[in-house]
Amino acid sequence: MYSCGVKGRERRWACAFVVALCAIAADARADKKKPGLFDMRLPELPVTSERRAVDQLTPQGVNLAPAGAPVGAARTIRVRIYADKDYRGLVLRWQTKVRAQIQRVNAVVGAVFNTRFEIESLRDWDRSHVGQPLGDGMVDELQTLDPAREVDLVIGLVTPLHGVATSIHNIGMAGLLSRHFLLRGMDDEQEFRAFEQDFKLISPEERQKLYAERKAHKEIVCFLHEWGHTLGLLHHEDRKVIMNPLYDPQQAEFSEYEQRMVSVVLERRLAVRDEEFPESADLLPVVVAMPATEGSDADRARLVDLVKRRAQYRTGKKAAKDAAREAVDLTDADVGAFNRAVAAFNGGHPDEAWKLLGPVIEHTRGRQVGGKTWARIGELAAAIGALTSADAAATRAGALSDAQKLSGEIESTRHRIALPLDAAKFGVPPEREPAYVAGYWATTKLIDGTDIAAARARLGELAAAFPDAPGIDVLTCDLELKAKHLPVASKRCDAALAKFKGATRAHYLLAMIALRARRDTVAEQHFRQAVLLDPADATNWRALAQFYRATGATKRLAALASEHQALLSSPLPE
Repeated sequence: MYSCGVKGRERRWACAFVVALCAIAADARADKKKPGLFDMRLPELPVTSERRAVDQLTPQGVNLAPAGAPVGAARTIRVRIYADKDYRGLVLRWQTKVRAQIQRVNAVVGAVFNTRFEIESLRDWDRSHVGQPLGDGMVDELQTLDPAREVDLVIGLVTPLHGVATSIHNIGMAGLLSRHFLLRGMDDEQEFRAFEQDFKLISPEERQKLYAERKAHKEIVCFLHEWGHTLGLLHHEDRKVIMNPLYDPQQAEFSEYEQRMVSVVLERRLAVRDEEFPESADLLPVVVAMPATEGSDADRARLVDLVKRRAQYRTGKKAAKDAAREAVDLTDADVGAFNRAVAAFNGGHPDEAWKLLGPVIEHTRGRQVGGKTWARIGELAAAIGALTSADAAATRAGALSDAQKLSGEIESTRHRIALPLDAAKFGVPPEREPAYVAGYWATTKLIDGTDIAAARARLGELAAAFPDAPGIDVLTCDLELKAKHLPVASKRCDAALAKFKGATRAHYLLAMIALRARRDTVAEQHFRQAVLLDPADATNWRALAQFYRATGATKRLAALASEHQALLSSPLPE
């Protein structure tokens, strides 16, 4: 287990301020020389000395210095938070304060790791921990309470810390490479009283501001410190680094190595949420190469050993699972039905193909079939338009490259046709998806043509079958824009986004509407959002690039080209 900080007994804050002021005086003596005629210095005013001491105690914020702008929609880390009896009793409006703290943390991590913490629930922890130190036993208790199978992270809020938090000792505790950590609430009333006693020449508002900034900074630093331990980070020697065990107002960053390690663990955990430690194999070469500035020799050795054991266990478990999955495949009857479904689809009858494929999927769910078989079923289901069934098949196919590619294509399709994962609540349940998808593409083709009347008629049929689907709003927006009814078009695109924020076509159309109104900033925002939501769609990249060329934004165009090359390993579409 890892905790923040290492100091022993608390010291009075007045001493800390004396040290700070003495350090300032010492600097002045070190620079002292025999004064010349024009070297006379005026004595420093007491208020100036206080302000200099305040500056030394004031945090400069947390800036993790991202290497570049995040690409794609932010990934969500699902968090479940428990508060014990003492925390709930002593921290007023604790739920509101916790949500605000998570928002502050999100502002820091989002720009670097392209992630955001999302509170799944806030729950009561029916335990008291008065007088208990933060130790292995308390973290184990939290793990027993909630093994974190339905969420990515479990946080326990325990008995608040009373007194001055000059270090982060006893404020937080985490399991190394785990999914659990603890945090104490911080009641720094004594610190505020020390400010009032030692800083008498600055205004009460300035004292309150210093207190609030230090408390907020400590909360963010300790949260990130403990989160770092759950991702395998060890303590660091540099006092500016968040993983340093002593609290310092200068703490503001993860080391370059730590950012790399966090990225590896996050990437694997968020990609394979149903496995406990899926990062182990990819993480092993990273921890073996850990620099000496990260942790002690003993800590690094223990971490390497932990990751090795987990990687070996996962490899053996995966081999056994794969062997079992490949043991039995489709029956002869299902093979025949599958082949007839392929023939029906190739013959232009997707509805007939779905009638044949649906029962095959139902039969296969109850059998042990190979990943390649599931991948083939998923490919046909996606082509037919049964996206939910296709996605489930791709998931069952496991880590096959074809299955991973298929999952990405399905997600991109959902953005393009405005079909969210929860489309059932908008009148498009999984069994009706093929009809909706076929109708959407048929209507789009007519809108792109010259027969507006035919397009309206086909859209009317689709709207009658799926009146509440966000895709109906998108298609209507598209058609009304073509008819130059801009207010009506804009209203329907807004309606689509209100139902499904991932409807990229709505963003594209709103950008085109904004351009006609000479609202370039709004147009750029919608083009950029479409690119972030669905990087696989070349249409949005091309439109944004053309916008930058038309407005002479050469630097933004160059940055967009670099972003496309880095993300998709190909030049920006012309």
